[in-house]
Amino acid sequence: MLPTSPDPATETASAAAASARPHAVLWDMDGTLVDTEPHWFAAEADLMGSHGLVWTDEDSLSVVGGDLEETGRIMVRAGIPLGVREVVDALCERVAAGVRRELELRPGALELLVALRREGIPTALVTNSESPVADVVVEKLGAIAASGEDPATSWDGPLFDLIVTGNIGLPVKPDPAPYVFAARRLSALVSERQENPEELSIRRMVAIEDSLTGIRSAIGSGAFVLGVSNLIDISDVGLDREVGSLSEVTPAALGTWVDERERRRP
Repeated sequence: MLPTSPDPATETASAAAASARPHAVLWDMDGTLVDTEPHWFAAEADLMGSHGLVWTDEDSLSVVGGDLEETGRIMVRAGIPLGVREVVDALCERVAAGVRRELELRPGALELLVALRREGIPTALVTNSESPVADVVVEKLGAIAASGEDPATSWDGPLFDLIVTGNIGLPVKPDPAPYVFAARRLSALVSERQENPEELSIRRMVAIEDSLTGIRSAIGSGAFVLGVSNLIDISDVGLDREVGSLSEVTPAALGTWVDERERRRP
């Protein structure tokens, strides 16, 4: 039997499917991947209250996703008798303890993260939280995935290729530096691992964010920015796309959205 010629339509469809993949996905943590904001709210109020000072939910909302040292400076100005670094360390200690007790996932987040891992798409955690908090979150996420209790979130391996926290010496969000660094480091890691590596472009990476601070950082980096509605209105801040929940999102959808944006470029 003679070999048949390739079907052009099939080849085109296959090429389109292959291209409809983000080069990488860069995850914010607090409020995007996991619902740690209640732990931060409680830690901030508890720390201030332990010194006889008042800290409201409105105060916490005003610093969501922001620079921890700026939060420390705000508390120092409000009269807490500690240095900025002492405030940050005390907050991280409280939040890490809260996460160890209870960690609530954002809807669809771990499912999407595991789906990306299964497809071999590089992932990075990019957070303003410092490593004492991020390490506990990543450990607990890994334990949930490794337990295999839910087939949709079952994964026996690292969930992230790279973790970028707020205490590694880079400018923090809203500066684009954390996302730019993550993109460059992921590109280097892929080059080290693959014989014929695909050249990764931050334009084809997706940053997933829920806060104004994080969104400004991601937009400044050039990544495709997917906003997930949570505590703050993000409907008019220049997002490439907004969703109400990550339950609506698949790896293929991310790739398609990136393709659509890039086709609109002049």
